[in-house]
Order: sequence, then structure tokens, then C-alpha cells
Amino acid sequence: MNFFDDIVEDFPEKLNIKPFHSINKNDDKEVLEWCTTITQALEKESLSRNSSMRHNLEVYKGSYPFSSKSSLNRRQDRPLSSNINKFVVNHLHDMTETRISQLSRVKPSIDVLPSNDEYEDRSAARTVKYLIDHLWYLNNIDDLRQKMLRNAFIFGESYCFVLWDKSKGDLHPGYLKGKALGLIEESEYSEDVRIGDITYQVEVPWRVLLQRKKDIKDVEYCFRVSVEATETLKKDYPELDKKIKTTENVRMFDTEQLTQTLLEEQTVVYEMYHKHTKHCSKGYYVKFTKDVLLEKDILPFSHGNLPFIRFTDMDLPEKLNGVSTYELVAPIQRMHDNLSTLLAKNIYLMGHAKWVMPRGACKVDSLGNDNTIIQYQGPVPPQMIQVRPNPPEAYNFRNMLRDEMGQIYGVQGVSRGAPPQGITAAVALQFLNEQEQERNSTTVIKHNDMIKDLAKMTIAVCGDYYDSDDGRMVRIVGKNNKYNIKHFDAANLHKSYDVRLQLGTGLPESKAGKLQRIVEIMQMKPDLLSNERWVDLLDLGDSEKMNSLITVALRTAESENEDILQGKFVSDPEDFEDHIIHWKVHTKAVQDRSFKEECPPLYRQELLEHIAIHEFLMVEKAQQNPLFQSKLAELPLFPMFPNGFTPLSKEQQTLIVQGQANKGEPITGQVPGEDRSEIQENSLKGEKYE
Repeated sequence: MNFFDDIVEDFPEKLNIKPFHSINKNDDKEVLEWCTTITQALEKESLSRNSSMRHNLEVYKGSYPFSSKSSLNRRQDRPLSSNINKFVVNHLHDMTETRISQLSRVKPSIDVLPSNDEYEDRSAARTVKYLIDHLWYLNNIDDLRQKMLRNAFIFGESYCFVLWDKSKGDLHPGYLKGKALGLIEESEYSEDVRIGDITYQVEVPWRVLLQRKKDIKDVEYCFRVSVEATETLKKDYPELDKKIKTTENVRMFDTEQLTQTLLEEQTVVYEMYHKHTKHCSKGYYVKFTKDVLLEKDILPFSHGNLPFIRFTDMDLPEKLNGVSTYELVAPIQRMHDNLSTLLAKNIYLMGHAKWVMPRGACKVDSLGNDNTIIQYQGPVPPQMIQVRPNPPEAYNFRNMLRDEMGQIYGVQGVSRGAPPQGITAAVALQFLNEQEQERNSTTVIKHNDMIKDLAKMTIAVCGDYYDSDDGRMVRIVGKNNKYNIKHFDAANLHKSYDVRLQLGTGLPESKAGKLQRIVEIMQMKPDLLSNERWVDLLDLGDSEKMNSLITVALRTAESENEDILQGKFVSDPEDFEDHIIHWKVHTKAVQDRSFKEECPPLYRQELLEHIAIHEFLMVEKAQQNPLFQSKLAELPLFPMFPNGFTPLSKEQQTLIVQGQANKGEPITGQVPGEDRSEIQENSLKGEKYE
């Protein structure tokens, strides 16, 4: 992390800065001059704000560095016995982590909905949701959220840049083919060509310089500041080797030591992003140092916005940057630390009984350390005295400071594992917890908006760079870390979608509470769901036996529904399958109104035929197994095809198709019973059968 403090003090207060759209973008010198002028002005404007952020970081870490060397020397000159260091009980750190945990305990689950009700678009939206889940799994979305929340609560705001990294992903198929054919020569310095992938980069606020407006929606451009090794930068831009220079007289703020150090063999690099506006319709991107212009182009993202998601702690009217609640709570924390230090020092000095005696009345070494002896001059006999170190009022005041800190910060004792005295009932504790969540509702709303905006920008960036020729595969993470590999069609990303956040179910959020609530429902209404549904709802973890014996048939049937309704090949039912579970899942899908009105006739007919084959096999098995027959009697909708379970023969279906042709009706779909090897092969490639 870097904290730049190289602003020229005699920089003019008022600048005649032209809008970016008014400069000549073909003139590199003019573009560089405009960018450097703006960055210097924004850096100077941010000095006081960055100083507050640095102070908040010190409070979060519980660090109190000495203000000067003379203060340190005075402390070192004192006797060791009276040199009491600052005693810090960092409640603010604990409250910050508790607040982060409150927002992080609900997993970010989203729904991707199409802009219209066409069945094909609904299937594409489902595939896009799989893509987002896949990317968030690879990039550890939980860790990203924690970093965003922690930075926002400490500094007042946090930024997550959603960018494209061409060095990520698998090797490009064209590159592999060229190597196999010997068209690409490999050397020690050659770099592999990859398909690239999206990347998320959480940035601290002092590295992001915003155009000074009253609202973030009005900001047209921003600058991102970073530090790169000078030699690495020269290698990335060999044509500018002689113009790239090491930045001198610039200090880097080290968050570990809370000190500033000069840069060595490093260069400060700036990136300017300009969003789509009325006078800059395609946006703009500039990468530069204070000496040379490195890159310039139109904004490389079709969404047209600044390429980051921002999360703030406190928002003040007509103030652009967010403000941390530390500004309100830090004085109480300092008072608490000062009082704790005084109490500890008094205990250290007065906790032992004291010998009061004339100087030289006895050998001091025989009585212990110097804290137990008070020497004086005068004809008074030695005596031992005991004083009370601290009055109880001091501790009561200290506890009051802690409670007021939690009241202002919005974190009460229930969340920190310390409920109010005398309250032990679960209902009362749940009520207090809900009241605390109501207090934080504004933060929850902003957090939910952050998740939705992150998903929308992810879809937009992937739509700009994903290519159908990349051979990109999406690993869809299911329950129990099972992987389902599917081909992904990049064309789905170019459609319009609406992203909504799933806020969870009516079940308790804790694991124990959720299990208890489900067990209570099972006891009150055991026939509400089947056994396999109860086991799937309980989510017992990675119990392979439980999953394989009960829920595997359920999940297999659900995946078959999904593939059939997307036009993908699914093999016919077999004798060894659990037909009752499959039948229940398949018949539930056909009860949906969208199945009757929106599902394409070919896919609808395929699912109905699949159910008919299941019923045919179920009837055959019932004739041999009386127990199985009794279970069929418990199915209220069985059979769905009472006029016969045997599918039509190939000859009968051919006659039907020919009759449709004679009537002038269009012939669509695959005649059941034909050779489907080609269909299955196309389905495995991710293609639909027509």
C-alpha cells in the first residue's frame, strides 16, 4: 500500500482546467499535460483525507507511535519501574470485525433474469448465473467482500476494480494448434498466449482519485495510482525504454510499520478512465507516468461506466468521498485506552504493600524491588502501608465508554457474545439480534447493491472479451463440491439481464438453528416432503453414503429436467433407476405454467416422452414386486398417461409425421426411435438438437 506525499507546496490554488473532451486527443503532449495537471491537483486535495485514513488505520491496529524522538528519549530516561507503555484494549477492532461478520455470514446468491419471457433467454440467463458462480468461486468472492468491507469501515470507502487480465485462463486453442503444427517457435523468452479471464482487484481509497463532484454519479473520470518496478515497466514498453524514469522524491506509506519510505528503482504509474458521456461517447483510457505517455485508447468496456464498484461506510450530503464511523468512535476509544493505561499504572505502582522508612534504615535488596519501598528522611519509624489501587467508579466509567462506543458504532453485546445481564431466553436474544440488524439496515442495503453491481459488471466485461472459439469450459460447483462440466456459449453474455439478490430463506442463518427448525417441521408435518427432499434440505455435508443412497437420484432427475428443457440430449430411462423419485421430479416440472405456454413444443414432447418411458418401466416392475406396486398407489397423479405407457412405435410416429406433412404443417423435431448418435455427439459439444 502506498501513501504519496510528494505534492508541490507552491502549486496554485485555482486552476484553469479544461474538460477532457475539449483537448486534442491526437496530441500526446497535450493529453499528458492535462493528465499530470489534474493528478497533481487531486493529490493535493486528498492530503487531509489521506491523513485521516492513515490515523484510522493506526486506531484499527491499536498502534500509538511516538510523536517525536524527544518524547521517546524522555521515556527512555525514566526509571524502568515507572515506564508504563500505552495499554490498549482495542474494542474498535473487535467491533469492526463483528460488523464485517454480520454482513459476511449471508452468502452472496443472485438470480439472473432475462429482460423478456422468451424461453431461450431464460435458459441463457440460467447459464450466465452458472458463469458468475464459477468466477466468484475461482476468485474467492467471500475474501473479496471481507476486504471491501474492512477497507470501507476503516477508511470510509473501498473500491473493487473489475478488469480483464489477458495472462489468466487456459492456453488459447489456436496457440496450442500452432505449436502442434510447428508454426510457433518456442524460446526461453517467449510467452504463452492464454484466453484471458476477468480479474477483481480491491483497491485502497488513497490510490483512487475521483473527479471532484458532489455525487459519485456525476463523476466522469478517475485516476488509479500504482507503483511498478522501473525495469519491468521498460520491458513492457520497450519502445519507450529511454523515456521511462525512476520516480524520485516520492514516499511510500508502509502499512506494516506505519512509516514512510522513499521509492527505490520504482516508478509511479497512473491510469485514467473516462466513462461514456455526451461529449465523450466512447469513453477513454490513458496510462502514463509524469514523464511519458504509455497507452491511450477508447474505454475498453462496453458498459461505459468507470470500471469499479464502490462501497462506503457513511455518506454525507454533497460529500463525494465516504466517511468512516471511526471519526465518531475513535475519540471514545482513545479515552478508553488512556483510562486503561492509568488504571494499569496505578495497579502496577500501588498494588503491592509499601514499606515507608528513613533512607538507609535497612538493606533494600532484602525487601524486593523498588516498587515496594518508599524512602524518606526524618525521625519516623518504618511502617508498612496498604492502599487501594483504583476506586470502582473508574471501572464503571470505563465500562460506560465501551457501551457508548458500541451504541454509536451499531454493534451491541449480543453480537459480541455478551448479552445483557439477566437475559437468557432464546426468544429475547433473537429479538435483540433482530433489533441490531434493523439498526444496520442501511449498510445491508448498500452491501446488497454492491453484490448486484458486481454481478452486472462481471457479465458486461465477460461479454466484451469471451469468445466462442476459446473453447472455454465452465465448472459449475454444486453441493458437496461436485463438479459438472459444461460448455459455455459466449453469445449468451450479449443479451440483456436483470440481476436480483437472493436474501435467503425463512430458516435461521446459523447451522444449529436451521437444523432445529427443519427437525421441528418434520415432527409437526412428516408428510410435507419426501425423505429424499428432507435429506437434501438438511444438507448434511459430505456424507457420501447418505448422498449416494438418497439424494443422488433426486439431483440426477433435476439435471435431466434442465438439460431436456434446454434442448440437450438425455438418454432414455433404464431399469436400474429409482423411477419413483425420477417420476416425482419430472412431473413437478410439467406442472409449471411456463412448461405449457413457453417451452418449445419439441422440448415439451421430449420431457413427456421421458416421463412415459418411466411409467412404462414402473408398471412392469409393479407386476413383479407387490411392495413397489403399493408405493405406486400412494402417487396421486400416477399414471399421467392412463391410455397406455408403451411409447409409439417408429412406424406409428412416422405415419404421424407424414400426416402432418400432408396437412401442410411444418415438421420439426427428431422422430423418436431414430438413431440419436449424432444428436448425442452434438449435445456433448454444447449444441442443441433441431
